[in-house]
Amino acid sequence: MRQTFEIPLDIPDVTIENVTTNRMGHIEITVKSTVEGTLCHRCGTMTTQFYGEDREITVRHLPILGRKTFMHLRPKRSQCLHCDGSSTTTQTLSWYTPRSSFPKAYEKQILLIMIHSTVQDTRVKEDIGYEAIMGSIDRSIAREIQWEDVPRLEVIGLDEIALKKGHRDCVAIIPGRMETATVILGVLPDRKKATVKTVLRSIPQRVRQTIHCVGTEMYEGFVHAAKRYWASA
Repeated sequence: MRQTFEIPLDIPDVTIENVTTNRMGHIEITVKSTVEGTLCHRCGTMTTQFYGEDREITVRHLPILGRKTFMHLRPKRSQCLHCDGSSTTTQTLSWYTPRSSFPKAYEKQILLIMIHSTVQDTRVKEDIGYEAIMGSIDRSIAREIQWEDVPRLEVIGLDEIALKKGHRDCVAIIPGRMETATVILGVLPDRKKATVKTVLRSIPQRVRQTIHCVGTEMYEGFVHAAKRYWASA
């Protein structure tokens, strides 16, 4: 009987060099960029003059069969021949954010886990650091949602994440249901009624017509904003 199987990596612009399992049972995947060149950080010119590789970065990815999974990559460096001094720039690929502990796909998963939960609960469930979670939240905060990426919504939700850090107590998280998937539409900087109302009013008519219901917890600001939206929809 077969004891192994293949699954797609679903990460663009890389090729797999090695897959191992460490002594903790975690899956370690080493990848290499297939993209040639990058934009010079000084002049913005595309440069393809290879200048070696930067130090290895490691990010924790989505688990595979319950096992922690880590990606290893040595980003390419390119030398710009147009700038004085021939400056070098480290390549950044689309699936991760520099200095983040997680690729973008796992950051989205973390936000989904925090629906009806807390930062502390998520830290325990995923066995990741508090500061790493806070970094994911901060990178996701936006006052506007990119509605052009949303074809339709059956359900839109309003939830909050309790932070208890610094001067911010909470942020609002806006999940939605698209066909068979629950997605994070956006993370707002606070849970104020005015902030939530502004986001609901920004929903384009083509998307608004597909929404069947608005789900929210019993926080008064959310309830009032949802009622106002539903009455005007």
